[in-house]
Amino acid sequence: MRPLILKTARMLTDCMDAKFGLVKMDENRIEYKLLDAILTDDMARAALKMGVRKPTTPEELAKKIRWPVDKTKALLDEMADIGIVEYNRHNNDRHKQYVLPIFVVGSAENIMLNKKLLQKLGSLAPQFFYDMSLEPLKLISHMVPPGGAGLGFHVIPVERAIPKNSKAIDIEYISHWLKKYEGHYAIQDCVCRTAMIALGQGCGELPEGGCISLGDYSDYLVETGKARRASYAEIIAVLKQAEANGYMHQITNGDGRDDIFSICNCSVGNCFALRCSQYFNNPNLAASCYRAVVDRDKCAACGKCAEVCPAGAAKLGQKLYTTDGPAVYPSQPLPSETLHWSKANWNENYRNDNRRNCHPSGTAPCKAACPAHVSIQGVLKLVEDGHDLPALKLLRQDDPFPSLCSRCDHPCESACMRSLVDSPMEIAATMNRLAELQEKLADKLVPNKVTMNGSGSEHQEQIAVVGSDPAALSCAYYLAQTGYPVTLFADELPCSPAERRIMEKLGVTITAGEPEKDGFAAVYPDVFASSRTDTAGMIEDGHQAAISIHRHIHPGHDLTLARDPREFCALDRSRAVISAEQAREHKCLGCGVTYVDPNRCIGCGICTTRCMFGAIRLERSHPEFENYVPYEKAKINTVINGIKQTGKLVIKEIKKR
Repeated sequence: MRPLILKTARMLTDCMDAKFGLVKMDENRIEYKLLDAILTDDMARAALKMGVRKPTTPEELAKKIRWPVDKTKALLDEMADIGIVEYNRHNNDRHKQYVLPIFVVGSAENIMLNKKLLQKLGSLAPQFFYDMSLEPLKLISHMVPPGGAGLGFHVIPVERAIPKNSKAIDIEYISHWLKKYEGHYAIQDCVCRTAMIALGQGCGELPEGGCISLGDYSDYLVETGKARRASYAEIIAVLKQAEANGYMHQITNGDGRDDIFSICNCSVGNCFALRCSQYFNNPNLAASCYRAVVDRDKCAACGKCAEVCPAGAAKLGQKLYTTDGPAVYPSQPLPSETLHWSKANWNENYRNDNRRNCHPSGTAPCKAACPAHVSIQGVLKLVEDGHDLPALKLLRQDDPFPSLCSRCDHPCESACMRSLVDSPMEIAATMNRLAELQEKLADKLVPNKVTMNGSGSEHQEQIAVVGSDPAALSCAYYLAQTGYPVTLFADELPCSPAERRIMEKLGVTITAGEPEKDGFAAVYPDVFASSRTDTAGMIEDGHQAAISIHRHIHPGHDLTLARDPREFCALDRSRAVISAEQAREHKCLGCGVTYVDPNRCIGCGICTTRCMFGAIRLERSHPEFENYVPYEKAKINTVINGIKQTGKLVIKEIKKR
C-alpha cells in the first residue's frame, strides 16, 4: 500500500463514512485503486499540497513543495492531461492557475473524457465514476435541503416551458448561461452514457456529443483534448436534439448562484446526476423551482408526457369519477415527512420503474386494449375539434400504418366505456377516414429523424429488414426514424401508396430479393420477428424490434434496462361513474387523464414539449429551490437542514401523541 496515495484518497473522497473514520480507507477502496493506477508519488505529494478546490500557480506550489518551478509546472500539466487537475482563470487578470477538483463533479468526469487513459484503465474508471457519484450520498441524501446544497447538478427547465408570467430569475434560463459564457463553449461526449456502456448497462442512448461545457472548464477540456470547441449554433443544436430525444437539462450546482461549468442532457437510464434524486427519492437533490401541473379538462390522455417523464411523476390514470368519488393517486413520500426514512425508502430499480407510464389502477380502456396502444382518446378529441392533420400525426406515433387498421378486429371499440351508455365510439371508422387522408397529407406526415445521440448525426450501420408483414414495415419505419439507413426487402407491401411514400421519404429503401450478409451491420433471421397475428400487435412488435435492434448492434447496451414496458391496464368498469352530462351527447367520455405526482416531479418541463393539447404546464410553485450554494458549504448546510428537519418531525410526533 502506498501511503501518499492513501492520504490523497482520504483528502479527496466525499464518502462520509470514510471521511469520519466509520470505515477504513485502505487498498480495497475504489478511491485508492483509481488513484493508485493514475498517480505517481510526486503527483500525490503535489495534490496534498494543493488542497481541494484551491487554485494555485506552478510558482506558488513550487514554494510549498520546494521543487523547481519547471518540474512543478510539467507535473501539473501531466496531471491536467490525466484529468485529476483542471485549469482555472477565475482571477482578476485571467492568468492560468491549476486546481484540484473533487471526484464528482470533477476529476471522475475528466478521466472518463481521457480516451487513451480510459482504454488503459478498463472498467476501473467507469466503476469509480459510478461509485463516487452514489456512495457519498448514502449517509446524507435524506438531509439535503431544497436546491441541492451545492451537491451534484440542478435541473434547469426547457426554456420554452417556463411560463411568461412566472417570477423566474435569470439563472433559471439556459439562455442566461449561454450569454454569460459566450465564446467559451465546448461539446464533449456524455460521460454517464460512456460509463454505463462500459459497464454493460447502456440503455440505447449513445454518448457522442451529448454534453456541453462552459467557461474556463470548456477551455480546459479543449486544451487537453477532451472536448471540441463549439459555436453558439452548435450548442443550440445539441440542446434541441436532447429535447427531441426526451432528455432533460441539468446544470452544475457547486459554485453558487453566479457560476456553472456544464449543461448535461440527462436520460433516466444513464444519468448519474439524475440518479441522485431518483435513487434516493429526494427531489431536493436536483429539482428546479417548477412543478408540472395538468389541466384535467384539456388533457386527452395521449400519454406522450408520461412517456418522456424522467422522474416517473407523470402517469396515465382515470378522469372518470369512481363509486368512491374522484380517483386518488398516492404521492411519493418525502424524507421531510417521516422520522423513519431509511434505505427501504430508496429505489434501486428507479430506471425501470420511472419508465412505467400508467398507474396500476388503469386508464382509458381503448388505449389499454389497442395492441399498438394508440392514443385513441387524443385522436378522437383532435378529430372532434376539426384538427385532422394533428390527429393523424398523433395516431402515427404509435401506428404509422393506419391503412392496415381495416384488418384489425378493433378491441378498442369492444372496450369503449361509451357502450355502458349507448354504443361505443366509431373508432374504426375514424381511423379509416384518417388513413384515407394520408394521400393528400403525405408530405406533411414525414416525421423528423431523432437519433439516439447528442450530435444528431445519422447512424452508419446499414440495417436490412426482410418481410412484408406489418411487423417488418413497422420495424423498418422506426429504425429509419431513429436515423438508420434501412433496406426493406419485400416483394409487395400491404400498406397504402401514401404510407410507402412516407417510408421512402424517411429514408427506407424498398427492394425485392434477399440481403447480402456482407452489406449490413447484422443479419439475424427471425430473432426479432413477431409471433402475433393481429395487425396492431404486429405493428407494436415491429416498433419494439427496432428498439431492440438499435441496442443490439451497439456493444454494451442492455435490451431491457430502462425501457418503456408499454404496459397499460384498463380502469375498472364496475367502479366507473358516468355523469348525466357526459352521457347526454354521443361523444368520447374522455376516460383517461395524466396525473403528476408533485413529490416526484423535478420541474424539467420535457413533458410540456410533447403535449398537443396545452394540458400540461410548469408552475413556479417552489421558489425555495433557487437556493444555490457553493460546494464548500454543502456539508454544513446539509447537516443544519437535517437537524431542523428532525426537530420538526419530532415536534410533530409529540403533538400526535
